[in-house]
Amino acid sequence: MAKKDGREEHQPGLPSLNQARAERRRATPFGKARLVGVTPQFWIWVAVVLAAFGVVYWRITAGHLESQKSAVMAKQRAIAKTLGPKILPFRDRTEGWVQKLAGPWKGDYVAPSVDLSDITHSPGVYLRLDIDNARSAKSIRKASSSSLHDGFTSCFFVRSKAVDPRKGPACKALADCAPGLLCNEWDVCTRPLEPYNMRLAYRALRVLSTAWTDELHQAGSDLGITAYDRDLDRVTHNDVPIAIEILTRAKYFTAVLDEAPAHGLPKALGDAGAETDEQRVQRTEHFGRIGVWDLNSGQQLARLRARAQGKIVPVGDRVVRDKQTAASAQRQANSCMLALQLRGAIQAEVAKAAPADAGGPPVQPPPAASGAPAPSASGAP
Repeated sequence: MAKKDGREEHQPGLPSLNQARAERRRATPFGKARLVGVTPQFWIWVAVVLAAFGVVYWRITAGHLESQKSAVMAKQRAIAKTLGPKILPFRDRTEGWVQKLAGPWKGDYVAPSVDLSDITHSPGVYLRLDIDNARSAKSIRKASSSSLHDGFTSCFFVRSKAVDPRKGPACKALADCAPGLLCNEWDVCTRPLEPYNMRLAYRALRVLSTAWTDELHQAGSDLGITAYDRDLDRVTHNDVPIAIEILTRAKYFTAVLDEAPAHGLPKALGDAGAETDEQRVQRTEHFGRIGVWDLNSGQQLARLRARAQGKIVPVGDRVVRDKQTAASAQRQANSCMLALQLRGAIQAEVAKAAPADAGGPPVQPPPAASGAPAPSASGAP
């Protein structure tokens, strides 16, 4: 019934249906809806069912993720069982040598029994760091990624099996290469150059670190765990064979530590990040510490603190004007000067230990050591 002019107007149909129809008309313009006849207990049960479903789904998903993590951890344990007992003692021993070399200087030293030809021709391991990064094992491992072959390795070591780095199977990433090969800057798969760079061993050891394990445990999705699984497969396929070769073939370990220049770092060239702090040190006159050890006996064969001060003498009319190229050449010349002084120091010790009547031309003493003025080095390697 509806009132009109004070009188009730009769509406056809059931009153309850008429009332519901009127309420829908009022709710429609405001975007509201009303469910009639739904008790509060219904919504409570809906909430309970949804919560139960969420708990069950979470437990199933968590169980699946834990199963995936366990599979990856099993692979990691297999690598640790194969590689750990061999490379971990090797890493700890070399890190101890590097930290001692970075400590208080004990003076130059060359063992009387040193064999320069064997050191320069035999497989070895090389590591170069700033001295501030050689104070602890943690900083050594972090900074090892910047250790590269440079003018020192070119002027000190002799590669008996040199290969053209531009020839070989094409690659775009390390995974494209066969085990034991690296994808170099020419996008070619080649064997790692000798001396082996210590950073290759650290790259294989990365997946055995507690930091890598903690990151795996924190992964909260299938995609994240898959990424760690693929990382482990890549290390197993590429890095582990190289690390094993380093352990089985290397005879000597050589470390070069760059001291900070006396007058501070020079201004960086180019845009921000174009030249690292290590590169700025190496292109500036500074002192470098060099250590050579026998990996089989653990004996230190040489210890030298020398001035890295190479001089580039232009040949012909062509003069390098590009600052980046000139800085790179100066880095190589300075590093080469360190290598030449180490060679000279070893040769002088060998000549001193040789019998007086051995004959042959006399060996010149080292060009510079422990702060003495260094001679010029013509050209860059």
